[in-house]
Amino acid sequence: MFKLFVTFLKIGAFTFGGGYAMVPLIQDELVNKQNLLTQEEFIDYLSIAQSYPGVLAVNISILLGYRLYKIPGVFICTLGSALPSFFIVLTLSYFYFKNTSSKILDGFFRGVNPVVIALILYSFTNMLSKLEKSKRNIFLLIASVVCVGIFNISPIYLIIAGGVYSLCQK
Repeated sequence: MFKLFVTFLKIGAFTFGGGYAMVPLIQDELVNKQNLLTQEEFIDYLSIAQSYPGVLAVNISILLGYRLYKIPGVFICTLGSALPSFFIVLTLSYFYFKNTSSKILDGFFRGVNPVVIALILYSFTNMLSKLEKSKRNIFLLIASVVCVGIFNISPIYLIIAGGVYSLCQK
């Protein structure tokens, strides 16, 4: 369990930008380095974690912690995943409010922003390459992008609709 705690501590400490910016690091750690999940399992966990409220990395840590060690695993993995963010935000908040015009903090955030966008694009292309290229999937992908990007429909509704649609196909 300690190894799992350290794995999620590392994920929590080095994933800036939240959400999809975290996906490449989480995937690399859990699938490639630790071999805790297969690629298919990871995509399943990612889908489930997205449908729950909260931070993606924490949701994945809860799912994996429960699978491997039940309730104690949930606590260990959640703690590992959330502690770094808690202390980083606490520290940055202290310095930010102490120095509201800090050139160091402004420079840090200006440097992190493009990296976060690159990580999100990497996640998108990586997941897109694994998507079955059926007409239905391509249509749903395009329709989802249009709904969110043009019509400002909440992704939550699309996730629910996708889940219902998938259940109706069975």
